Amino acid sequence: MKTNAVRLYGKMDLKLEEFELPDIKDDEILVQVIADSICMSTLKAVSLGAEHKRVPDDVDKNPIIIGHEFSGIIRQIGSKWKSKYTVGGRFSLQPALNYKGSMDSPGYSYRYCGGDATYAIIPPEVMELDCLIPYSGEDYFRAALSEPYSCVIGACRSMYRTNPEAHTHEMGLKKDGVMAILGGCGPMGLAAMDYAMSCEKRPSRIVITDMVDYRIRRAKSIFSEKANKSGVELIFINPAEKDNSYNEIMEFTGNRGFDDILVMVISSSVLEEAFKILAYNGCLNFFAGPTDNSFSATVNYYEIHYAEKHIIGTTGGNAEDMREALKMMEKSELLPESLITHIGGLDAVSDSTLNLDKIPGGKKLIYTNISMPLTSLEDIQNSDSNSELLTNLKEFLNKNNGLWSTEAEKYLLVNAVPISR
Repeated sequence: MKTNAVRLYGKMDLKLEEFELPDIKDDEILVQVIADSICMSTLKAVSLGAEHKRVPDDVDKNPIIIGHEFSGIIRQIGSKWKSKYTVGGRFSLQPALNYKGSMDSPGYSYRYCGGDATYAIIPPEVMELDCLIPYSGEDYFRAALSEPYSCVIGACRSMYRTNPEAHTHEMGLKKDGVMAILGGCGPMGLAAMDYAMSCEKRPSRIVITDMVDYRIRRAKSIFSEKANKSGVELIFINPAEKDNSYNEIMEFTGNRGFDDILVMVISSSVLEEAFKILAYNGCLNFFAGPTDNSFSATVNYYEIHYAEKHIIGTTGGNAEDMREALKMMEKSELLPESLITHIGGLDAVSDSTLNLDKIPGGKKLIYTNISMPLTSLEDIQNSDSNSELLTNLKEFLNKNNGLWSTEAEKYLLVNAVPISR
């Protein structure tokens, strides 16, 4: 079977190509990929090429398929897995395998397994680790976005405080506590905000900072209603507009500090301020992933000792985190559509990935079986184009507060130009 896929050959070297997939083995599964969300981690891998810890040394000779936030349909099942999976079933995939100590991961390491493809072969270790996860929803974009949600779910589950009486760790966010998400109006910040308002151990108040007013306005318009329903107070602050953001932020905690802080930006100054506003026995999670292996920030070890301030860092989620995300999505308890600001086809992947850090907005959602330039949802809403496709997508967006939807996806998949085969 032939597939169209975007493959990595080396640093900043991506090619969209058609090539033949081998027949699957008894312990493999053939899938049709439908949707893939482009992740900043992919740009990091593309920027580093073989120097990236997950990318093979011989990627120049044996290129890998990029994309690790993907969903689709199971098309063929090797005999080993026929009793576990169903042909025609929808799936999501957790790429953080850590299989027998290996760093190999779909979207980074495999010649035939990645999200930016029309068809892919799922290797046996994915099924052995139970990381090919069935999805019963009507759409594909939510299942694709379960991977980034699994990352913030893992981050929130990893937060902790100590119990001084038993010398044990109490895991998760502090129920009814005060939480801060710094640099929190990007896609991962929105996902963290969304999950924190939906989980069992939800805070009573979340303070979100961001330096871009447009992103703050968008987050407010999307999540204000949900915050009211969930009983969580959302407070948005642009530190650039405040003379002393430290004092103002602390006032929202009664000047005692935050119980939980997620830092979503790579900034020494932000990390140092986050440490200052952390409460006694509070937990700070440096969520943003730096590429500079010498990146550092100062901490006050006096405070670590006497104020029991805890610092952690998390990257990725696991299969259980993804299952929780999928279950919550199936019950409409999360709003993954809030993360999406652009859509495009497989032929938009290379340029979009190479320039991902320069393209404003949130998640760039790719439908791998169609041909379409990367297009912002805002541009579609503002378009006066005579294109029937854009006109109808505009109607779907207007019905849903400018957000992507199951109806818009179904229409696009039927009416867009297929990717050339």
